[in-house]
Amino acid sequence: MAERALRPAVPASPEPASSSAVSTAFGSPLEPVAATAASAAATPTHDTYVVQVQKDQIYRVPPPENAYLAERYRNERGGGGNKKRGTSSEGSAACSPCVLRTLGALLAAAALVSAAVLISLVVLRPGVPGFSVDRITVINSTRQQRVDYDVFLTAVNPNKMTALWYRSGKARLTHHGTTLAKGDVGQPADGGEDATDFSVLLQGVKHNGRLPKAVEKGFSGSKDHLALQLTVEVTVQVHVGALGFGQRRLAVDCGITAAGLGKDVHIASQNCKSSFRN
Repeated sequence: MAERALRPAVPASPEPASSSAVSTAFGSPLEPVAATAASAAATPTHDTYVVQVQKDQIYRVPPPENAYLAERYRNERGGGGNKKRGTSSEGSAACSPCVLRTLGALLAAAALVSAAVLISLVVLRPGVPGFSVDRITVINSTRQQRVDYDVFLTAVNPNKMTALWYRSGKARLTHHGTTLAKGDVGQPADGGEDATDFSVLLQGVKHNGRLPKAVEKGFSGSKDHLALQLTVEVTVQVHVGALGFGQRRLAVDCGITAAGLGKDVHIASQNCKSSFRN
């Protein structure tokens, strides 16, 4: 029996390993490479497919302390913060105008107190002006049989910020308690604004008896020293610019030593003291 020749079997070409993987991974199966001898004869060259499979990505979760550090960094840089911190910041910002208003009120109160102290020291307690007697002129009135005295005074204002306005007043000239002349002190000729020179006319007082011997001797032309006392009380108003404040009574007491009582009395010495009465 003749042996039947068997056709050698052509082993099937194995499918690429990536074919199933690609088909599974991407959902579109690729055409496998032909495994039969007929397809091998029809296609002289094999097509090659390059498939790139993305690697698995692994995500790491940062530890909780990283979130705390990031939040603290943002707070330090002023980039935000939690609700509690934001509320504190808004409260501080809202309180700033309150602090400014409080400081402004305190400064205004301090300014008012300073102004009050300045007015008290400068206006209510001004420096006492100094006085001096420049000249005494004796006027004999034979018709009225009396002797008048014209006294010229100089006042010096020690205050730099205030002016002293002299108003009305009274003056008296005595010798050892005996009144020789008296009269009213009128407003100075310059209007009284910080006056420095003004005159006071004193009218002689008649005596039923005789005048003191020293006074009669002085009228007769004697050059002996004669003690006289001049007292003046005048109203003074303190002014600061155009503002006038309360009036005060000024008392002036001058002890004068005169050499005779001629027409122009020679003043040998004098000592004047002045003070405010109220």
